[in-house]
Amino acid sequence: MRWGEVWTMAGYVVGALVLWWWAKKRGLDTEGMRLVALAGLGGGVIGARLTQWALGTPISGLLSGQMLDPRNGGKSLVGGLVCGYVAVWLTKRKLGIHRSTGDGWALAIPAGEAVGRIGCFLNGCCEGTPWQGFWSVYQDGAWRHPAQLYSSVSALALFAFLLWLRPRLNREGDLFRTFIVLYGLSRFAIEFFRERPLVWRDLSLVQMTCLEIAVSTLVFWIVARTRQRVVTLSRS
Repeated sequence: MRWGEVWTMAGYVVGALVLWWWAKKRGLDTEGMRLVALAGLGGGVIGARLTQWALGTPISGLLSGQMLDPRNGGKSLVGGLVCGYVAVWLTKRKLGIHRSTGDGWALAIPAGEAVGRIGCFLNGCCEGTPWQGFWSVYQDGAWRHPAQLYSSVSALALFAFLLWLRPRLNREGDLFRTFIVLYGLSRFAIEFFRERPLVWRDLSLVQMTCLEIAVSTLVFWIVARTRQRVVTLSRS
């Protein structure tokens, strides 16, 4: 097993441990929560692979079973986030769980990515754009931005900030909304340093998706909080 694969698998382990720690702190270490976590992990892995295939990976990877192998690099985290969210929502609905669990994922996902992106760097996938500078690295036949390490540092900073912010937020779900907005914006910026197919001007499909998700989440969040204030004032 290569070191890149070890770091990639370690990313899943770190994310799972952070989610378990959060569940213990919130009194949610239950069988139902474990099923929700497994659904989110499975949906995330499958969604990432399907997104990768949709963006050009040969279908032979799906037919050979490589889609479910967590050691393989080149995953699409954005696709994984979307499908993982849908899997969690469906599982919670099936189990009759109404309490928000997004705040746990808000900590687990960037913690896991901070570790897993080192695996991407060692595997040579998700490479950066050509560039020669003080910290450029030689990958795929050219000197490039170490975009994988940019993602790792960004995820670590996001995790540290959310960990600091967690006890300062009173409403469940606000930490997850904060994560979605900040992740979308940070990923939008980092994409400029990654090799990517452009679909409109200098933007990739991932960038447009991240920006749309971040902005729409922020708008709906502001609208919901405004409506809540209006209702509170009308009752007082």
